[in-house]
Amino acid sequence: MKKFIFPVVLVLVGTGSAFATKMVKESNQAIEAGYRLVNHGEGQFECINADKDCSTVATANVCTWSADPSVQLRAVGSETMCGELLYEIQP
Repeated sequence: MKKFIFPVVLVLVGTGSAFATKMVKESNQAIEAGYRLVNHGEGQFECINADKDCSTVATANVCTWSADPSVQLRAVGSETMCGELLYEIQP
């Protein structure tokens, strides 16, 4: 009986550890407000809040503005420059 219980306990502990590690990695998403870069012409740019939350975790889906899905959202860098590209929040 002891020869059966020990391997079962090892498998359960290993599975639990793998699941816990996966959950910790997924919960490290940093949520940031998405900003769109607007070109006013003559080298004048403005970074405007698009009122959409995005994630810093790189995925296949880039975060886009709901009013115009061709506009990719970025993190705020300064008033005149947007920072890094942001991604859609994964459920």
